[in-house]
Amino acid sequence: MSTPPPPISHTTEMVIATVVGAAIGLTTENYLLGIGIGVALGIGLSVAKTLYVDYKRRKG
Repeated sequence: MSTPPPPISHTTEMVIATVVGAAIGLTTENYLLGIGIGVALGIGLSVAKTLYVDYKRRKG
């Protein structure tokens, strides 16, 4: 029986999304827009990293 792969860390993506969302919210003074963009960006980057790491693990 093989051991499961180590979990994927998404800390970098969350930091990037938080900084971008906060910057957009503060510059436009529309905090709800900044929150929405930050959450969407965080989800998008996390999904992209998960797919990339999974692809690399399957490839070799």
